[in-house]
Amino acid sequence: MLVMSFDCNVCYTLFIYLNMDMSMSDEQNPSSEENEHENEHYNPELTRHIRPDTAILSSQQKLPRTGAAKIGRGNTLFGFGGDHFELILVIRGIVERLTLPESQTVILGRADARIQYMPDVDLTPYGALDRGVSREHARLHVENGHIYITDLGSTNGTFLSGEQLEPHQPVMLRKGDELLLGRLPIQVLFR
Repeated sequence: MLVMSFDCNVCYTLFIYLNMDMSMSDEQNPSSEENEHENEHYNPELTRHIRPDTAILSSQQKLPRTGAAKIGRGNTLFGFGGDHFELILVIRGIVERLTLPESQTVILGRADARIQYMPDVDLTPYGALDRGVSREHARLHVENGHIYITDLGSTNGTFLSGEQLEPHQPVMLRKGDELLLGRLPIQVLFR
């Protein structure tokens, strides 16, 4: 019996294969499935380009429920060069992919139809209102190759790995950090 396994380099999903026949065709080979799985993460149609007028997260784009956040400079797999950064957020088990240019500010919050307000990243599809997310809850920005989060004086606070952030004080995100916007968990894991 032959046992073979691989981990996805993007979402860390573990694939295990038992009783493999080494004479199998290319379509049956697990390495083909590994490549296909990892290529799903690099589908440009699933990548969001953050612009203040158009950046809205959609719960319609569901990627694998296990996920990781990652940031990479000039990621050629997405066709970006220069000072663009890829960020993956895991919000209530759903992976959302964003692209941030260096020095750009992105507001995380929830929409309010009554006053026709839309943040750069609308968390409404994730139950933001019920979970205490403010309209302008927090800001993400890239500076010197790092992503920072700043609470914008939100009503229910922003928490980073269990500690409440001081309003208007940027804090750098690190590997393994978990955010809580009000009571809405957002996972950010860097590789």
